[in-house]
Amino acid sequence: MASPTEMTGAELVAAFVDEFCFPKVFLVTGGACAFIVDALGRNDATDYVCVQHEQAAAMAVDGVWRVTGKVGVTCATSGPGATNLLTGIACSWFDSIPAIHITGQVNQRESAQTLGVSVRQAGFQETDIVSIAAPLTKWAIQVTSVAELAETLPHALSIAQSGRMGPVLIDIPMDVQQDVCTPEDLETAFTLQETCDEAEPGCTSAEDLQDAMAGFVNEAERPLFILGAGLGLSGTARVVQEFCEASGIPYLSSWGGMPFLDRSREHYFGSLGVYGDRIGNLAVQSADRLVGLGTRLDNRQRTGNPSGFAPFARILVVDIDGEELGKFAHCPEYTTMRFDLAEVAQALPSASGCQKRTEWVAELVNARVQLASVEESAADSAGMSPYRAVPIIQSRLRSDAIVVADCGANLCWVYQSWGPGDQQIFTAGGNSPMGYSLPAAIGAQIAQPDRQVVCFIGDGGLQMNIQELQTIVHYQLPINIVILNNNGYGIIKQFQDAYFEGRYHATGRGYSQPDFKKIAGAYGIEYTKISTITELDNLEIKDGPGLIDIWLPEDSSIIPKAEMDRFLHDQFPYGDSAPLQPIGFEYPERPSQLGTSV
Repeated sequence: MASPTEMTGAELVAAFVDEFCFPKVFLVTGGACAFIVDALGRNDATDYVCVQHEQAAAMAVDGVWRVTGKVGVTCATSGPGATNLLTGIACSWFDSIPAIHITGQVNQRESAQTLGVSVRQAGFQETDIVSIAAPLTKWAIQVTSVAELAETLPHALSIAQSGRMGPVLIDIPMDVQQDVCTPEDLETAFTLQETCDEAEPGCTSAEDLQDAMAGFVNEAERPLFILGAGLGLSGTARVVQEFCEASGIPYLSSWGGMPFLDRSREHYFGSLGVYGDRIGNLAVQSADRLVGLGTRLDNRQRTGNPSGFAPFARILVVDIDGEELGKFAHCPEYTTMRFDLAEVAQALPSASGCQKRTEWVAELVNARVQLASVEESAADSAGMSPYRAVPIIQSRLRSDAIVVADCGANLCWVYQSWGPGDQQIFTAGGNSPMGYSLPAAIGAQIAQPDRQVVCFIGDGGLQMNIQELQTIVHYQLPINIVILNNNGYGIIKQFQDAYFEGRYHATGRGYSQPDFKKIAGAYGIEYTKISTITELDNLEIKDGPGLIDIWLPEDSSIIPKAEMDRFLHDQFPYGDSAPLQPIGFEYPERPSQLGTSV
């Protein structure tokens, strides 16, 4: 490694990673990033992890931050290497996960811009990744000198971790990678900025938010809080949870907020949404005042017909992102306040000053008992069911285990049946791509080598990133991969059952899977097939790497689920009698009838 006074741009990147980021960079090498990769390899304090596809690198660093709080870094070459990062970058963008993505670029003398021509491509694999990545990053920039690189690195890190966090991308031409830094450049690069102030005029003060929340709580007969991922990312989810417990106010979580809470507490009533808990959705539809903290209240939470979401309630939504709040600008029943929830402790009303709602809580407790029997009977009748498999696997994991869920039916089955406990669970909730959980688990395992890591994935999802089995083998990562195998794209098949008369185009017809036992054998990974309840009951979770292939009925459904033109409290599967009705309000049969019934 060169002395500090002779550091090149590539060496500066390696030194910066060592000083401020997770020290192992996830990458696939290539000509345009070769100088950076070489610098990482020569720096005694940094290293790299070679994945098999750049998409996996971006998903892995997403997992790194979720389990360490350290910003992960990827490195990719120009053109296809850079564009391959995009699906993983989108995971971090939608879920507000900070990450730094570094791409190599052709020498500036070869670029179309330097040549002064508007051609599609001048240098080999030259691609304008900055423009492509801009909608999926907080900041994307191409640097043109080592001086600019030195300014960009600390600024990019600050942007990634400030306000509503997210990924950034730095595109570095090959000539900048080779140029030598000045002492002034080095001083600039290693002087971290204060966290970027992303506050805008109109941000709510803590006093005003406190007054608003106190007003909502005190005027309500049935107040309810919804705790979202924004609280968890701000480090204040447990602060608000303790307030709700102390004040006796029932609360729910989004799926993004769920991993940050102790779900065994008295006043926690589950999650909400299309695939949320029946009791959580009943609570939403029964509340006369809702306070949503750090939750986007998207269409997976409010359904595709948001007019049917808590239609008789007034709703206060608090978020750091003013654009998210703009969604409710034309909804008179919504009040929005822009606020950094990292400071929410200063804005909470006095718990002792809140009137206890013992009757409201008792009604929800009674409803939970009634609704639990509905779910238990549905799960028990399914025989070999994901709702039987997931709790059994959870019970066999260590208390410090890290669990990554994939997408679609696989995600729903895991999140719907995952019980309270100390295990850490996460997924890419916003982008939710097939195949995310495998590389995210790789990132988590490399970042936390002493913890047990388990990846839940579907038979379809595994095929999206199956090449990363080689990464697991090469680095001898003890990850257990659990396939919830229903031989198809289950969440879409269920949609086709409901709306296309069971025509399984591209989910049954056209879909196939390999022999995963042979696949595991080719990689030298231990394979276990589970196809009976007895085998499931006797399953032992050994140290990985291992592939546990749980064969489910092909018609395994997601239960519960809110379908089109149904209220949240009226979820599939439907019983012979009418669904348990919300407390305090009289609802029509369908949301489409609200206009004539109110």
